[in-house]
Amino acid sequence: MVTDDVPTRVSTRREWPWWAPSVSAGLVSAALLGLMTWQVLERGWFIAWDWSFHAHVDVRQPDGITKTLLDALASLGGQRLYTLPIIAAVGLYVAYQQRRVRVLVAIVAGLATVLFIGYWIKFGLGRTPPASGQDVLHGVGQAFPSGHTANATLTWFLLVVVLFGARGLKPDRVRFRRYLWVAAAGVLVTGFLMTALDYHWLSDIPGGFALGLLALMVSVTVLRAPAVRWPRRRG
Repeated sequence: MVTDDVPTRVSTRREWPWWAPSVSAGLVSAALLGLMTWQVLERGWFIAWDWSFHAHVDVRQPDGITKTLLDALASLGGQRLYTLPIIAAVGLYVAYQQRRVRVLVAIVAGLATVLFIGYWIKFGLGRTPPASGQDVLHGVGQAFPSGHTANATLTWFLLVVVLFGARGLKPDRVRFRRYLWVAAAGVLVTGFLMTALDYHWLSDIPGGFALGLLALMVSVTVLRAPAVRWPRRRG
């Protein structure tokens, strides 16, 4: 009789909980947003370049058709008037194709995060925009964090996730990575235009990016959550 004496190998690879990646990234984003907010409040090193950059771009503003086109591009990239219909339409289409409302719940959760946390900070700081000619807190302004950048970050990255991510409409790793770069380029262009056109201070842009990334991780966590199975009643 032949016996197999080869020991069975037991995998020691650690299995991370499903929520670990998105929740960890969300906590890091929240910590960075908190640090930036504190720096704006304390007038720290984070805002050191704001006034000099404003002075540089203020006297170099474009006009005419160039100004109109750049404004339109910045608005399309991050103004809620345009980004909300886009993400809502894609979300409805994906929900219809998948016969699930999970994607709509994820989108609403991300939008709510941007809205409530963003305006809580905006109204709490009351930072005046560059157009006011002064950088003061608790004034008439909602400059920090940049809502356009936050909306752009949530919208364009979430579109890639719901279309080509693991739980998306057409999961595809190659397209997912490729379009993540496209989304990142769109966010960078939007943020750059908002400060180059002197609508926001330079430090408002990374603040908006951190807020948008936090909202994105909330949406991703909702998408990745396992389905709730209700116990059945016994007859």
